[in-house]
Amino acid sequence: MASPEYLVDLDKVDYAAGDKLLLRQISWRLQPGSHWAVLGSNGAGKSTFLRLVRGELWPLPSSRSRRRYFVDGRITTSPLLFRERTSLVSSEMLNQYHRRDWNLTSREVVVSGLTGGHLLYHEPSDEQWQRADELLAKLRLKHLAKRGLLSLSLGQAKQVLIARALVSRPSLLLLDEPCEGLDAASRRRLLDMLGRVASGSTQLVYATHRGAELVPGTSHALVLDKGAIRLQGPLQKVMDSGGLVLAPSPQAALPAPAPPATQGAYLARVRATQVNVEHKAVLHDLDWEVLPGQNWLVLGPNGAGKTTLLRVLNGELRPEYGGTLAWFGEDKPRNLEMLRQKIGLVSAGLQAKHFHHQSGLDTVASGLLGSVGLRGCLDQEQRHQAKAWLERLGLMDLAQRDITTLSYGQLRKLLVARAMITGPKLLLLDEPLAGLDSPARAEVNAILARLAAEGTTLVGVTHYPEEMMAYMSHVAVLESGRMVFQGTVNEYLQEQA
Repeated sequence: MASPEYLVDLDKVDYAAGDKLLLRQISWRLQPGSHWAVLGSNGAGKSTFLRLVRGELWPLPSSRSRRRYFVDGRITTSPLLFRERTSLVSSEMLNQYHRRDWNLTSREVVVSGLTGGHLLYHEPSDEQWQRADELLAKLRLKHLAKRGLLSLSLGQAKQVLIARALVSRPSLLLLDEPCEGLDAASRRRLLDMLGRVASGSTQLVYATHRGAELVPGTSHALVLDKGAIRLQGPLQKVMDSGGLVLAPSPQAALPAPAPPATQGAYLARVRATQVNVEHKAVLHDLDWEVLPGQNWLVLGPNGAGKTTLLRVLNGELRPEYGGTLAWFGEDKPRNLEMLRQKIGLVSAGLQAKHFHHQSGLDTVASGLLGSVGLRGCLDQEQRHQAKAWLERLGLMDLAQRDITTLSYGQLRKLLVARAMITGPKLLLLDEPLAGLDSPARAEVNAILARLAAEGTTLVGVTHYPEEMMAYMSHVAVLESGRMVFQGTVNEYLQEQA
């Protein structure tokens, strides 16, 4: 059998969706033993590049371009056999489970990586179940085996999908922002694990926005800019050429800190012995309120209950019998439709529901109605409000774009504008900076800081507290569903010290 000079060979390849050219003149080779980091800003084409490499997308036909694979000792232009030996993990994959309500258990999700397809169309063999169980144990995910995927936090679900990708022992593993949604300890474990994978027979090609999240053993990097490769080569050479910023994301110029909490009525108050998700207790013994002028950063490891707490504040979940949940100083039950006008939300779960064809402007405007998609036509005032927020966030270039053609980060920025359009008193943020490149994180941070200074109360969940701490006044820490700390930022920092 011939020894391959490459596994994948792309030469002057273009790719278009509709009439928009997303990748242009891509020339790149994946050689045996190399591991690549794919870098670039939001909309640069990183996710599209990964799918093109795997063979999920077809290049534009041209006599001057080619895409070739080396499989079973021969060169082929068909990606079918090559794709069988690769795995891809992306946020879009998790979105598919949410859209179609595929609430398989984590164990079933992992074993489906051996049976083909996302669902179990036939009963796996005892050997396949054993292989899935061994991998879950190895990745310290055994405690999630019987949990439904849709009930997991973003970070937990991401880890389960990576386990699904690894269970088939692929020759090439493609990862789109693998560390997004993971707490610091989980990020370290995942990067160490991927480093071990890279030292074996599986090659890695992964996209990331954060220089601190490079997989150990990464040998090469390429930088995409507006769909074209701007730099590529050995990792150190790309770093020396300024293609990779290893420093933390820049902090945007922030306004003065928010005023201290006023002695007015609470904006949200929850007192609960227990909050259940899928008949399983997730939050325990809560006694917490959010006052005007306070901005809360909610911290804790994956699975601690942070996203569940936001769902409670948003009215999606209620405490068990005997608990109380109230908003805006009124103990009586609130109409959810009225709540939606006073509470804004940005989350990965909400983003997963935005998969139908729709313009960026209509997506932002739908926040006025609290709906996913528009019900009817926009009037002039609604269109003006949507345009104003697009301009404020520097997103006017996305106004007429179909959201199904946008990158994950681009759609996230539109959903931030959507959440802000009603001028909410309470803005709930579940990993609002996830999927954003460094400049975009700084831009969104500046907007959030301005909102806080202007009187909008923020409650944000993040695994990168240093990125949002500058405009937060208070910190709550969850561990195993219990709030083990609540206090001011200074008190929290003193506690950490």
